[in-house]
Amino acid sequence: MRATLGAVLAALVFLGLLAPAGSARAQGLGDGPPPLDVETAVEALATRQIYRAPGAVATFDEDLIASELTDDMRVLVAPFSGRYGEDGNYSDGDDYHKRVYLPLRSWAEESGLTLIRIEGLLVSSSKGVTAVPDDLPSLRRHTAQYDVTEALRDIVRHAKDPDAASRSSQSPRPTIEVVEPTASQTAELVEKLRRDRVVNAPGRRDRIDLPHELLKEKTGFTVRVVAFPPVEPGKVLIDYAPALARHFPDDVVLVAHGDWLEVAGRHETALTSARNYAYGRFQQATFRQGLIMNDRIGSVLLRASELVADKAFSRPQPTTLRQLIIELAPWMIGGSAMVIGGAPLGAWLTRRLRDRRIERERFEAGKARTFAAIAELGELLLRHGDDPAPSVVSAAERHSTATALFERATTEEAMREVLAVAEAGRRTMRKRARRAGAHTDGDNP
Repeated sequence: MRATLGAVLAALVFLGLLAPAGSARAQGLGDGPPPLDVETAVEALATRQIYRAPGAVATFDEDLIASELTDDMRVLVAPFSGRYGEDGNYSDGDDYHKRVYLPLRSWAEESGLTLIRIEGLLVSSSKGVTAVPDDLPSLRRHTAQYDVTEALRDIVRHAKDPDAASRSSQSPRPTIEVVEPTASQTAELVEKLRRDRVVNAPGRRDRIDLPHELLKEKTGFTVRVVAFPPVEPGKVLIDYAPALARHFPDDVVLVAHGDWLEVAGRHETALTSARNYAYGRFQQATFRQGLIMNDRIGSVLLRASELVADKAFSRPQPTTLRQLIIELAPWMIGGSAMVIGGAPLGAWLTRRLRDRRIERERFEAGKARTFAAIAELGELLLRHGDDPAPSVVSAAERHSTATALFERATTEEAMREVLAVAEAGRRTMRKRARRAGAHTDGDNP
């Protein structure tokens, strides 16, 4: 797989499909989070307002939330919905809607209760409402500390009074405190990063494993990464990235705390923009299914490389007939080539022009098919893109990757590879659309 060339390789790398980066077993994650036992959860919620299932990771201020809950509300704190299969791939499976969502919704409706679900880090309710952070400090606390208090509080208030609920209401809780590292803390990490470009701290759930040479080839970036587990409740977040970047001025420095990613170093403005774009576009699905940081890093680096390198109208175009004649001009100066070569050279030139014309026509035909596939995938995402399922996120990333590679493809073969990426996303969304037709009522799982 690592030896594969061309656009498909880039797509696979940045979609997190290239082993071992996307492999659960390669990252030491075992079987991943346990599946939610729906029957046990329902039994527990029948007698208590808040139930934390085994494997749940979200934290929140339970005293604050309990003071906001009414008697007809229940809070289920569930693990990430994703599962690591025998093939090492991370997915929530096609049966999640049937196995988990529908039984929980039916139970809540029959019991006359409002069920608030925290699945991984995604907070939603049986009222059809989902809450996510709406600014960077809130997003950092939500993903770095796994603290969902603000989102949960918003959902509770909306359930009590939808018209009065407002995210702009004054929060009684401060944002996570961010501090600079000490000189000794920085020195310790610098020493480790000089030995190894990736440092996984003890307790890190998804260990980072990047194909550095391939990343450099595809993005132009050399990268150094430190990955920490989530920040414990009440603890400060140590912002290592700027301090480390000063020791590695030629590299991109990435520091992960839980599911949050700090960026620093070369092209920091583009990297920050790419980081914010990735979180904004894919946050709902990764909140629920669980983020593998290798995938997020790939999305950020690919996006940043486009922001740094791409310019409007910069895509090389297929060779025109005029350019071909210019290329052949040295053979024809003063007519000497025709005199010397005679008929053989004339026949060669005719075949050359014919082959180039056929190649150009095939490229244009492939370009049209690929554009149509990307456009259809985009339309399907617009129709069903609010579905936070991992398959929709995967299709969205394929659309983004296919669009970027489309702008760079200059040969028929390269365009075929781009088409394959778009077709994969299109098949996924068509399948989702068919399943959605059977569940037209209710909110998204």
